[in-house]
Amino acid sequence: MSVSPSVPVGSASCVYLARVPPALSVTKLRALLSPLAEPTRVYLQKEDRSASKRRARGGGGAGRRFTEGWLEFRDKKTAKKVADTLHMTNMERKGRHADDLWVLKYLRGFTWSMLTEKVAYERRVKDARLRREAAEAGREVREWKDRIEEGRKFEMMVEKKKGKRKRGEA
Repeated sequence: MSVSPSVPVGSASCVYLARVPPALSVTKLRALLSPLAEPTRVYLQKEDRSASKRRARGGGGAGRRFTEGWLEFRDKKTAKKVADTLHMTNMERKGRHADDLWVLKYLRGFTWSMLTEKVAYERRVKDARLRREAAEAGREVREWKDRIEEGRKFEMMVEKKKGKRKRGEA
């Protein structure tokens, strides 16, 4: 989503959502926040695949879950108001999230571009780690093949020596 042109550039502010309850989607989050203020952008961090698999194996739901999130509001005043008003209050009076609490923190000086840079950096680090692991696996396979080839050469040499000994005895 883009910020409206009437808002001065750089005046948008972010709020950190420390805990995202199960089954809370971006749409549901916007609906819960709409009476107070409409966020301009929402980002929810997906749960790690390993944690998701562990949870599903342990009997938890196999659905997609989020661990944390960031909300951008048009201006600093709105962001502060949302964080101060909702922090440590129930998400809903009735419904699925009635027992869940908002855990919000206003991020002073934090902009959306910082978040996107962070996400891009984490993706680059993950890609580099995967490339490094793939290269290491390839190197191990080559070493393994080389050892097998050396073993074959050694066996051939032993067979050849046995053949020479038999000819010499006969």
